[in-house]
Amino acid sequence: MAHFRIALRYLKASDKPKTALSASVADLGASNYEFKLASPYDGDISGVVHGPSGSLEVQQWVKYSATDVTDVRYRTVGDAQWLRLDFSQTEGLPPDLRGVLTGQKWLPAKALANGGAFGPLRLIRPEKNLTGAEGLVAGVVTVARKGTASFEGTVDLTGVTPGTLDFSLEKDHVSALGDRAASLPFRATTDNQGRLRQFGFEYPAAGDHPAGSVSFTFDQYDAARPAEAPTGGDLGSDADAMAAAAALRVVQQQQRLSPQRWTVRRRQDLRNLRAAER
Repeated sequence: MAHFRIALRYLKASDKPKTALSASVADLGASNYEFKLASPYDGDISGVVHGPSGSLEVQQWVKYSATDVTDVRYRTVGDAQWLRLDFSQTEGLPPDLRGVLTGQKWLPAKALANGGAFGPLRLIRPEKNLTGAEGLVAGVVTVARKGTASFEGTVDLTGVTPGTLDFSLEKDHVSALGDRAASLPFRATTDNQGRLRQFGFEYPAAGDHPAGSVSFTFDQYDAARPAEAPTGGDLGSDADAMAAAAALRVVQQQQRLSPQRWTVRRRQDLRNLRAAER
């Protein structure tokens, strides 16, 4: 029945490109699917979302340099959340603290937040605008169909609502773009049922921000499997989580940065590296 409703919506909207594009993300909040996101600030984010069971797993893999890599994974099942942290290749991490940050165990999110290295940790769960795709599609200003399932047009970033994963351009970047942020070129595609497959936009250099691009890709609709709560040797204790938080605090203190400023600095480093690779 769900497939029929989606197909029917697609047929009704097919002659109106903007309506069809809006319909392509209408059911993301309750669907099961896989996604990949790539931006100059956030590295590569991938995930498996299972709306019916209220579960998901998200991985953020970031390569700042050949000797500086982080791998952070989130897993949510219902109201419980865990993180798996691999900072074993992170520059500045004291050697005697690497053992608690090698990604070998899923750590309770609440204990990590209490450890103070992350600031507040929001429960990430399947929901509307999780990735930010719905917000971007809502910001589309002009759109034309280029073939049966392809679209091109412009998107206005100035009023876009970031997704739960906070995958977006920095506010100061949008400000630096000025009026150009209101009409950035995008391309999008949908599958044979009208569901979003890809959405990407490019932006020019502005101020200290080099030119670049952002992309969203969705796949495996109705085939993604639910995540399961970690058990046994895969599950870390609250003490493990506190030890991991303490290790990250040491790095932040060495660099004299708060958890929030440390994150901003890291994102700037990544942006500059991506620009150098272009």
